Amino acid sequence: MGIPGPRDYNGGVTVIGYIDRARPAVVYGWLAVLLAAVFVPMSLFGLVDGDEGTYLLVSRLVIEGQLPYHDFYYPQMFLLPYVYGAWMTLVGYSWYGARLLSAFFSVALGLLLYRQAARRAGARAWGLLAAVLLTFTSLAFGWYPLVKTFALPTLLLFAAYTVLSTRSRWKWAASGFLLGLAVACRVYVIAVTPAFLLEISLTEKELKPRLMETARFAIGLTLALLPTEFFFLLDPATFVFNIVGSQTIRADYSLMDWWAQKTMAPKTLLGLGLAEGVISLQFILLFVVSVASWVSCALSRERLPLASAIAVLLTLASLVPTPAYTQYFCMPLPFLLADAVVFCAALTRESPAPRLRYLLASMAVVYLSVSPLDLYRYTISGAMVSGILPGESPANWRLSTIRAVGAAIDREVRPNRPLAISLWPGYFVETQASILPGMENHFALMFSRRVTPRELDRFKLMSYPALFWHLEHHTVDVVVLGNWTSWTESPELLRDRLLKNGYTLKERIAQAEIYTLQLDGRR
Repeated sequence: MGIPGPRDYNGGVTVIGYIDRARPAVVYGWLAVLLAAVFVPMSLFGLVDGDEGTYLLVSRLVIEGQLPYHDFYYPQMFLLPYVYGAWMTLVGYSWYGARLLSAFFSVALGLLLYRQAARRAGARAWGLLAAVLLTFTSLAFGWYPLVKTFALPTLLLFAAYTVLSTRSRWKWAASGFLLGLAVACRVYVIAVTPAFLLEISLTEKELKPRLMETARFAIGLTLALLPTEFFFLLDPATFVFNIVGSQTIRADYSLMDWWAQKTMAPKTLLGLGLAEGVISLQFILLFVVSVASWVSCALSRERLPLASAIAVLLTLASLVPTPAYTQYFCMPLPFLLADAVVFCAALTRESPAPRLRYLLASMAVVYLSVSPLDLYRYTISGAMVSGILPGESPANWRLSTIRAVGAAIDREVRPNRPLAISLWPGYFVETQASILPGMENHFALMFSRRVTPRELDRFKLMSYPALFWHLEHHTVDVVVLGNWTSWTESPELLRDRLLKNGYTLKERIAQAEIYTLQLDGRR
């Protein structure tokens, strides 16, 4: 049974018919409104992830002239802070402004997915279905609108895939360049390169065109990554530690613990013993359809579509970081959805059985109907949200609370002494104050125990002895014990050191404590 035409079986005009007759600009416009109706509110009201504070503060620092890796520790590739930093010079240093950029990237990704799925499936309705499914996927609306290394590199990578559907002679150069930009945001994206090279080999039958397209692809990729060489050559050891070395010392696992941790994320996604909200249910439904499409390709002796190859490689790459979190798997989503929807479109065209259509429709309804449960989790309850500890109040991670703490810091610091201390750098995104150098990353204190004293200075990491020295010598007037304090080895020891060195509790906002220096009754 084919895809329904402009009229339904009773002769009435169908929604699908209207979509097929509408102007492309109208379809894109209404779809953009739908995407924005989900991603924009999530960007404004979603609970904050701990990494966001580092990414946004670093974005401010690079615009002020500092260099990542060499002036402060930064564990990701270079592009993200420059993009967000440039954006914030236009809209102001604001949490809301930065997150709106992430929402824009999310909307653009949804529109690209619509275009690609509609083109491959042969009908706009299937493209709309793919975009709607992405919009209401928990992994997407929970993580794309945040200031993380997800929305931008996923958009760039998907653009590198979709540009290949154009007829431009430079499409492979553009694809390589876009892939390089994605890698410049998140380094393990480089793992999908073999999928693109294999696609060149399979689509170009003659040796000369194959070599030509490979060269164009390589040139585009190299051009996008040229700044990486600059940062590397400034200090190779520092660059390697930031991007790779710190990841190897991020957690201490025995062999059994390491294996258990690596398998935890896949088990969670598949609901094997532990489920994370509705992520598991949605992923299982998508995974079943994807596997069916891959089996179908194998049985018909067709090659695996490029989107599926990218999804598989990206999924495997998402297991490389230690620890691996389920949030990492939001990046393969649009590629899985693109092929899954195209596969379902092919099934409905080839099979006359109405039961199959009812089954696919039921799966889509279930997939979409459970979304509100996680909308609540990501914005209000904070249950099982990465970074929010069990029993911790989600109020600590609301933008309103974080901005209030930042305002309190500004009230207490003096213009001639702008430095302040916080274990979590996110409070300083909108302030006039500056965080004490060495604390730009919330993992700095943890890493300081795992490197040599010489490396502490070279890699710009704050250690506990150095932190206590600053408290004893009163180099700052304001100290905040708020988010991330519970992750330190001894929060009570920090409070004790503060009180012993003349700091008193000035204000409490949610669970954040603002301490100020009091000596002889004077600030």
